[in-house]
Amino acid sequence: MFGFGKKAKKLEGTDFLLIKTDEARNRTFYLVAFPSIVSNDVVSMLKKLERSSFNKPEFLGEIGGFRILTHIEGATGFDIIDEADMEGHPVQIQDFANILLRRLEALEESGKFEDSEDLAFIMGELTMLRDGSFVPQT
Repeated sequence: MFGFGKKAKKLEGTDFLLIKTDEARNRTFYLVAFPSIVSNDVVSMLKKLERSSFNKPEFLGEIGGFRILTHIEGATGFDIIDEADMEGHPVQIQDFANILLRRLEALEESGKFEDSEDLAFIMGELTMLRDGSFVPQT
């Protein structure tokens, strides 16, 4: 039973990823929020996208070339100190996935790159995140 309380609390919290972009004009950082219960799936998928050949500005636009800097697990609350700075406001995983997915869908439709298993996997995962089917409904 060691750690049981910690694990139970983690499932109820919110996880955050601090993601840095080098090319963005509007935002240098994205603070992406998602339920802790899907943490392993979300983090592993975004790490896979981060390491993939699609993580370039020509594919993902301003988010291209992103790096995951920090993973905060099981937070039960947060305060935004500087309300005027949009980088301080968390972006919900559905919205972040939608940004990435729209860009990849547009590139796929334009024929800029060929279908691949990696692309199909990433687009499938992003679709589930965007539509909320990835996150258990309570």
